[in-house]
Amino acid sequence: MSVKIKDKPAKQKISKFNFNTKVCEVPETSMFFSFQYITSDKHYNIEYLKKNRGGKENEIYFALLHSLQQYSQSTWNDLKLKRKQAGGYETIAYSEMKESIANMLPKDKQISYDTKLYVFRFGSNYRMICYKSNRCKAAMHILGFDFDYSLYNHGS
Repeated sequence: MSVKIKDKPAKQKISKFNFNTKVCEVPETSMFFSFQYITSDKHYNIEYLKKNRGGKENEIYFALLHSLQQYSQSTWNDLKLKRKQAGGYETIAYSEMKESIANMLPKDKQISYDTKLYVFRFGSNYRMICYKSNRCKAAMHILGFDFDYSLYNHGS
């Protein structure tokens, strides 16, 4: 004898539309960094530090990690109020960068020449170039690093 169960819960389906349109649940006041789209150009990624840097490799690594921690613990409002030399940031158009900086971005990211990139300083002479995610405003995709002032024109 089989027993039929009444009030059996209906199977819940997650539609593809709902899954793909999920928005980021991280507050926009926060920030986190992703290395997902970092350039493969060894002159502008961490590989650059494998070459002899006069014994400064550890100093550069420490400065990078320290700055990532500081930026991650700041709000966008805090960063906007700071000067770029004092823990803030500056923006620069993608057109001012060497093109290899965005070579790991998928085609759907659609970076155009006027796309705003964020430049964060770390240490005394280094820059981290990021792209702010469209899907999650708290995500900063690190595109590359400028260790020797060659990624874009820094002015004179």
